Amino acid sequence: MTAPQNWPALIGRLIEVRADVDAADPQHLQPHTLPRVKATESDVADFETEIGERIPTEYRDFLLHADGWPKLHFDVDLFGLPELRGGGSWPIGEQILETYENEGVLDDSGVGLTDIVPIGAGPGMPTVFAIIRNGLPQAGAVIWFSDGQEVERYQGFADFLASRVAYTERRLTKLRSQPTG
Repeated sequence: MTAPQNWPALIGRLIEVRADVDAADPQHLQPHTLPRVKATESDVADFETEIGERIPTEYRDFLLHADGWPKLHFDVDLFGLPELRGGGSWPIGEQILETYENEGVLDDSGVGLTDIVPIGAGPGMPTVFAIIRNGLPQAGAVIWFSDGQEVERYQGFADFLASRVAYTERRLTKLRSQPTG
């Protein structure tokens, strides 16, 4: 059994490093955005009742600390309950997954369209983050699809979010090492 995730620390670190990237990047390619206010236990439980299944544990726990995050990865929004109910960029995520299903990308990744749920997508990028539903092998794993292929697979949502921190820290290091003009 893994230790409980310290969501405030992980979310706080990502907020901090994203602010540093925004300050260091003269082009502001990845705007500094903040996560939304957390969902309540009642909100999450009501949604689970609506869909007839439980949200994978780590993602569920995240929603209880932040109900989504606009533009988490450039123009890709990390979904909260509003998107999971069909709002915002949800249709984009669904369309990308359907396209990848038709192109055999999901087969290549060993998942079917009904095995996964989009949890992140946005306009202008063929990128989608998807989570494997409960009750299936690798339930709760997050898969990053982009440009017609699986980019990376994370054991769980906490690993996925930690990878966003690591990516953003690397980006900050590169920005700080560039000569200023």
